[in-house]
Amino acid sequence: MTSTVNVPAYVQERLLIVAKEEGFAPEQLSIQYEPGSKSGHGYIGLIVRARFISSVQPTLTVICKFPPEDRQQRERFNAMLLFERELFIYQHVLPAFEELQLQHGIDRRDETYFGNYPKCYHAYCDSDRGEALLILEDLLAPQRPPMKLLDQYVPVDYDHVRVLMAALGRFNACSFALKHHRPEMFEKLCQLNDLLSVVLDTEQTRPLTPRNCQLAASAFDVDKEPRHHRDLLDLSHSMWPRTGAHVRGARAEPYAALNHGDCWTNNVMFSYDANGHVKDVCLFDWQMARYGSPVLDYTLFIFLCGELELRRSKFDSLVTAFYDAFSATLQRMGGSAESDLPREELERQLKQFGRLALVMGTYAIPNVAQLPQAVCENPTIHKADKRLQHYYTLMRELVQDTNGFDAIV
Repeated sequence: MTSTVNVPAYVQERLLIVAKEEGFAPEQLSIQYEPGSKSGHGYIGLIVRARFISSVQPTLTVICKFPPEDRQQRERFNAMLLFERELFIYQHVLPAFEELQLQHGIDRRDETYFGNYPKCYHAYCDSDRGEALLILEDLLAPQRPPMKLLDQYVPVDYDHVRVLMAALGRFNACSFALKHHRPEMFEKLCQLNDLLSVVLDTEQTRPLTPRNCQLAASAFDVDKEPRHHRDLLDLSHSMWPRTGAHVRGARAEPYAALNHGDCWTNNVMFSYDANGHVKDVCLFDWQMARYGSPVLDYTLFIFLCGELELRRSKFDSLVTAFYDAFSATLQRMGGSAESDLPREELERQLKQFGRLALVMGTYAIPNVAQLPQAVCENPTIHKADKRLQHYYTLMRELVQDTNGFDAIV
């Protein structure tokens, strides 16, 4: 085995298991490693690409995700909690969705099929040892149809978001079908709390909340627009505990469902047909999956990742794409969209839960505007910075567009 990155022994052992399952003979196998993303790792986990090479069969590449080996770093960022969540999704939930669809005659050739996630070759977790591993399909592998990760700094257009909305519709249909056909499994979904509000309220991340809210408040003149200025400052008080309580699934009943939980530009990839038109989408990084309102995933994506016109003039059209796909897939699995999730309920829950876009925007928009830390910490002395002015435009638009949603109390 050759490596340009550090791969723990337990990861190497389980890669050999996958290689054997895929038909690679150990004596004719070499495994090469390289970073699996631009950075290769983050605070919560590491991503490594493993390449199975043999002289007697085509090369296979896979993606390995595993937590940091340093115990303090794992504990500091709740890494094991997040890996346990994602493994639960890949080991239990997505296979249940697949089985339900097959039982109702839906396979990957069908337009109503939900399979918009990477294949999982292997999943392992031993929390006591601080070990966890997902071995997943490499979406950039040359042997599969090419997929593209969009630029996180460029707003996503209608054609891409429409394809994503249809996938989210099918995803939600599987969740509601699970409720009908496997209530004991669905009950486990109901226990999935919002981990994002946990991760962003740690000792390391908590100081970012007042900084980000003060930055957002600085977009509004304290004398001319005192209410917006004050509301954004007030938002920082116990923001994440309040947010976690606000979006809990119980408040969306009886219409709550499984959420991806972290649906943004960097966690989706798109494929295209021969003419360059958007064909399909794949969702990955399921560590934040939670039980909540069906509107949360698409509302956050449209408001924080999409072009401005998507939420101002094309929102209804996109929700229609979601609901049509939801209805078609759910009907195939014996449900009824009109009784399980009436279209008007989506509008009601947008008003009830849409303010989450503003909360998340206090964290997301500084990144979108590519603000340096110095500007975030002291915007007053950087008023002329073009990036700050861009940030102010984005924040003012977001506040305006979320103003009619229910407050997070």
